Amino acid sequence: MKKAPDNTTALKDAFMRLLRTNKNEAGYFKARTRLVWEKFFGKHVADNTRDLMVRNRKLYVYVSNAPLRNQLLMVREGIRTRLNEEFGEEYLEEVVIK
Repeated sequence: MKKAPDNTTALKDAFMRLLRTNKNEAGYFKARTRLVWEKFFGKHVADNTRDLMVRNRKLYVYVSNAPLRNQLLMVREGIRTRLNEEFGEEYLEEVVIK
């Protein structure tokens, strides 16, 4: 027996398209990044992340722990790739760790 289509997924997709406009595109991607940050990169990274900012297709990650900052600098391309996979498009061009 065939399963009925998931209306929740369709509604979620429609809502996400509504939220994303040219005026709030950076805010949209910042919010999506915040939603998955701890799940993707762990509690330690999330706890030591002071802020996330998206501007001009770049993600700025502000970290309060110097050794962690150095570790993230080495894997920033992997961070960009992982988040772009989550977004379903190549939105982020660069990840800047500060």
